[in-house]
Amino acid sequence: MKKIIYSMMALAFSAAVFTSCEDVPAPYHMTFEDSNVTPTPQPTTDLNTEATAWTVAEAVQKIQAGQTSNGEAYVKGVISAVTFYDANHKSITYYLSDNGTDQTLQVYSGKGLDGADFVARTDLQVGQTVVVKGNLKSFTNKQGQTIMEIDRSSKIITINNSVSPTPQPTTDLNTEATAWTTTEAVQKIQAGQTSNGEAYVKGVISAVTFYDANHKSITYYLSDNGTDKTLQVFSGKGVDGADFTAKTDLQVGQTVVVKGNLKSFTNKQGQTIMEMDKGSKIITINNSVTPTPQPTTSALEAKFDTGMDNFTINNITIPSDLTFVWKHDANKKYMKASSFKSNVNYAAQSRLESPTFSLTGRTSATLTFQVAANYFTTAADNFKVQVSTNGTTWHDVPISTYPAKDWKFVTSTCDLSAYAGQSNVRIGFLYTCDGTNAAGTWEIKNIEVK
Repeated sequence: MKKIIYSMMALAFSAAVFTSCEDVPAPYHMTFEDSNVTPTPQPTTDLNTEATAWTVAEAVQKIQAGQTSNGEAYVKGVISAVTFYDANHKSITYYLSDNGTDQTLQVYSGKGLDGADFVARTDLQVGQTVVVKGNLKSFTNKQGQTIMEIDRSSKIITINNSVSPTPQPTTDLNTEATAWTTTEAVQKIQAGQTSNGEAYVKGVISAVTFYDANHKSITYYLSDNGTDKTLQVFSGKGVDGADFTAKTDLQVGQTVVVKGNLKSFTNKQGQTIMEMDKGSKIITINNSVTPTPQPTTSALEAKFDTGMDNFTINNITIPSDLTFVWKHDANKKYMKASSFKSNVNYAAQSRLESPTFSLTGRTSATLTFQVAANYFTTAADNFKVQVSTNGTTWHDVPISTYPAKDWKFVTSTCDLSAYAGQSNVRIGFLYTCDGTNAAGTWEIKNIEVK
């Protein structure tokens, strides 16, 4: 009988212990921050060794062949671009290639030597040769582009801190006296006749776009007529290779003879750019600048007094409950956008698109329009101005002034100088509501590009 009683007491004690587990505090080392995030498990098997590190081209081939999912790999390459420093994770995103110029393989949010933290973007420099160890994969970004990359948390195994400029061919393809026009230079690039030497090109500066304070160089454009952006001189040097001190060291309208390596490349937007590569130098420069005459007429004008003035509406995403987002108001003489109906903020996205217009012959351009609004949550999320040169790919441009929530029209501008010289330009006014935040109402009129 005692045994039975003792057994029952033991069972009761055990039950009490287990039912009170919820009162036991978690171990001190546990954390519930980011409890919904489960890190992607990374394979730790080595696919090769530091001594047999793959070239960047080999790494890309391995990714494409599906041979990188079961381990980490060593890859050796030259840093061709340093794009972003993540202060939170103390990591850097950068690109590697075999030739030091192409952006072949992205190292996403990578760590430093032996996994050490970076302290600034300048901890890595274009031209350095590194061996990196990490997980190789491909992914498709929001623009539908497939990116080959070394995934986050990679580490640098070795780094050559002496940055050697990419070797450039030194053979001269012509002479200063026989310098090509910019049109001839483009034809030579397209014919594949520029890869084995440097060339002299004579042209008129049509745009000065960027001063690189680190390399004391300037990126600018040349053309034969002084207006078109025919040939980009990327990160070029001054007379006889001298450093530039400011963007204003070059002026639109100056005639120059430049010597350097000619090539073409495709940018992130899929555009093919004809250029003279970094490291070029100016041989002669005519400092008497004749201002390029700018067209005085408007490239685009829309009042919306009597209609849509050849603008069109592209309903990207619109629910069945709405018949429109953008609409012309004949009484008020403006275009109006909203996805609010019957006390519901509908998720929708619709773009009011202009007809194509030309900015040929211009070195600068400005969009001016009047806009009023109300009920929005965040203006910049609800209303954007975009530009396209092909009618398919659209890029946001900064808006100088947003209206208050008071229906009062304000005059706003957008700098379109980056598209000067192009002949197939369109602007768009993008309305977006996520269905959670307020569906603002927007009104625009008196659009002009000049």
